[in-house]
Amino acid sequence: MSVTDRVVIVTGASSGIGEATARAFGARGDRVVLVARREERLRQLAASLPQSLPIPADLTHADEAVRVVEAAVARYGQVDVLVNNAGMGRYNWVDALQPDDVHAEVALNLIAPILLTRAVAPVMLRRGRGVIINVASIAGLIGVPTTSVYNATKFGLRGLTEALRRELQPQGIAVCGIYPATVEGTEFRRDRRANTGYLMPRWLRLSTAQVAQAIAALADRPRPFVVLPRIFRVAMILNTVAPGLIDRLAARFVRRVRTQA
Repeated sequence: MSVTDRVVIVTGASSGIGEATARAFGARGDRVVLVARREERLRQLAASLPQSLPIPADLTHADEAVRVVEAAVARYGQVDVLVNNAGMGRYNWVDALQPDDVHAEVALNLIAPILLTRAVAPVMLRRGRGVIINVASIAGLIGVPTTSVYNATKFGLRGLTEALRRELQPQGIAVCGIYPATVEGTEFRRDRRANTGYLMPRWLRLSTAQVAQAIAALADRPRPFVVLPRIFRVAMILNTVAPGLIDRLAARFVRRVRTQA
């Protein structure tokens, strides 16, 4: 199997990072299984990717995850790469959190990748190879105000990635995590409930294409984790060795924003 003859499942493929990732793999000649809830958006994308299979699905349900994998295997006979990308972020202050938002965020960001990985693992284990890429976030490395639920799901995804890497690597399956910071061209800003007015400096923002290329590179040469931009590794280290500094910066931010509100 050449590096351009793979079967790749991409979740959240109807927009943002997922759409860009599907296009990146498709441009390389891979056969891409496009998964998302929005059927019409999937079909529009599939029309531009000849070797693709659109599957509308709600991956927060176990039977839907199984159906996706069964459809992929029925069409292509195998699954080489799984990209768990689907996610949402309804950022809000903890005292303003709505229970429905909490459940929806945990279900899509954490339960869905667990269920889909559970469904695809037997297919990869039978062949003794495969790559699973979990798209987390810098929020899986550093907790910040208004993103507590999102942080919880991405920290959970980070733990899932680490545990599965150690469980599946001896059996030929690589499990990788990618941790991007702010990505332009996604729907996260539209979905947020609390508007803090903060914008990441433009030079630190990523495009969906940049993240997609990094994901495709991980499929070629798997690594345990990738942080984007790389400068955020410094923030990750500071959060570990000098958490008090991060706490003080966060406290200053909270006092300023909530006072203005």
